[in-house]
Amino acid sequence: MRYYIVDDKIGVIKTIENIIESQDIGDVIGFETNPAKAVNEIIMKRPDIVLVDLLMPEMDGIELVKRVSNENSDIAFVMLSKVTDKEMVAQAYDAGIEFFIHKPVNLREIIAVLSNVAEKKKINSMMNDIKGIFKNDNRKEELDGKFDASDDGANAISMFLGMLGMNGEKGTADILALCQYLIKKGESYNKKALEEVAQFRGDTSKNMEQRMRRAIKKGLSNVASIGLSDYGNDIFQLYANYVFDFKSIKDEMECIEGRNENGGRVAIPKFVEGLLMYKNSYNG
Repeated sequence: MRYYIVDDKIGVIKTIENIIESQDIGDVIGFETNPAKAVNEIIMKRPDIVLVDLLMPEMDGIELVKRVSNENSDIAFVMLSKVTDKEMVAQAYDAGIEFFIHKPVNLREIIAVLSNVAEKKKINSMMNDIKGIFKNDNRKEELDGKFDASDDGANAISMFLGMLGMNGEKGTADILALCQYLIKKGESYNKKALEEVAQFRGDTSKNMEQRMRRAIKKGLSNVASIGLSDYGNDIFQLYANYVFDFKSIKDEMECIEGRNENGGRVAIPKFVEGLLMYKNSYNG
């Protein structure tokens, strides 16, 4: 991934640049302390991801994101800030940022956030490839000849999987592809759909199922860990119930604590159906 950094403090820029390059996260192709100058350079250099400070003289980070996005909507933005004001944070998300990194910056958070953003960009690229496959497939009349990711809830589902910490798993791309197919055809989870999606992707349904199970297990483990450390967390209390039953979460929590050898059970049909339910509630 190619990164560009905008912050009015050169020390912050150099710290982030050093982390990105020393940890082999990607390449920093440019930086600027003046946000007005940065806008034109970002548009010209076309980085994959821009890290931008929220509060800067002359132009704040929200305005920079809006100006660049008007010219190139493919760039992902990560906001750097000490600000915790909910209204300002909401404005930043509305402008199009993907994540916040809190100041003072630290190595662990930068690695985690940038890895998530990079993975999301890869998934979006994969989605576009799948879109092309469906459009070119000789059975496209079954899919109405259309495949618009903005209409089928792919973004909502992708965000949901990100909240469960699954974006780094290979099976996540399989789950997204299957959900898109089911939404387009107006179906619930079924083996035939799984086989067809696997065929479209040049793989077997067995391999696809194995990757999906590993990804879902990772999500279950993450949810259980959140529940152990913060039982009131929204991800644990609200979102996890869409895709996991309480017994599975409880068993996984006990496994983490060393009181259960097997952990929680993974059920692909329930997980996929839960994602589709979440997509409907999100759109509604």
